[in-house]
Amino acid sequence: MDASTRKNIAARDAALTKTSRVTRRIAVAATAGSLVLMAGFAHLIPTHLPHLSDNGTSGNGTSGTSTGNGGGSGTGSSNGGSSGTAPGSGSGSGPSQVTSGGS
Repeated sequence: MDASTRKNIAARDAALTKTSRVTRRIAVAATAGSLVLMAGFAHLIPTHLPHLSDNGTSGNGTSGTSTGNGGGSGTGSSNGGSSGTAPGSGSGSGPSQVTSGGS
């Protein structure tokens, strides 16, 4: 192997070492930055979650009822535990708005 080839191989190895070092520093900085952001937004994590009942639903709902007309024609209504109103259309104070999707 001549001197020029050895010099080129040494330069390649030095460049790979420098690239690896820079890449490692970038990875460490990104990890540290993400930890700082997580710590900054930790107050937004909900600490009180609703408890689930034995059947896997929240314990706040009502059981559904089904009523027929007694004639056997199959007409009737099923409540199913919902109040028949759209989400966010309750009678709270002030206007409510339900948004979905992007900004």
